[in-house]
Amino acid sequence: RIGDCITAMLQTNLEALKKNDTARSSGIAVMDDEVDRLNSAVKLYLAKLNSSALDEKDEQRSNEIIRYATNLEHIGDIVDRNLRDLVDKKIRNQLSFSAEGAAEIEEFYRMTLENLRLAQSILVTGDAQLARQLVESKVDIRHLEERSATNHMARLRDGIIDSMQTSSLHLDILRDLKRINAHIAAIAYPILKRQGALRESRIMTGEQIAVIS
Repeated sequence: RIGDCITAMLQTNLEALKKNDTARSSGIAVMDDEVDRLNSAVKLYLAKLNSSALDEKDEQRSNEIIRYATNLEHIGDIVDRNLRDLVDKKIRNQLSFSAEGAAEIEEFYRMTLENLRLAQSILVTGDAQLARQLVESKVDIRHLEERSATNHMARLRDGIIDSMQTSSLHLDILRDLKRINAHIAAIAYPILKRQGALRESRIMTGEQIAVIS
């Protein structure tokens, strides 16, 4: 349920961004409250389980679910506090992205939603191959961000008016979506660590090490 709420928040945020829809944007705050409620319910339920009655495997599974729910809560906060504010700024100031810029941002959202669906599958299956795929997608996300930022700066140099007016907005959206993808990828690290597969994945940062500790 929490993952479904986060998916709906991202989809709603994108639609509000594309259509300058204040009603959709306002609805995100309600969705985030639901994410917080569900996250608290999950943690309370797992806390009530008698840890002494759980074997090592079940306790490990419980911890993975708590970490995942926590990361989803962080994603909800980013959508509600950051991306929603950026949409409201675009609407308030009557700004428009260039056609190229809008397409790049929409592609970033699409990849983010795809990674979220992958993470949900990993939570259910514990599939190490899918976990590795999710970790490696962070490299693709970074390349997409860099390519989009480079293209955006090129449009600025070419004097494209829409790009000039939305410069900080464009880059801030990319930054926040990249942060969201870092939280999505976090589910993969405990699974890869458990199966001794971290050495086969790409670079693991200090932040990612902290996630699995």
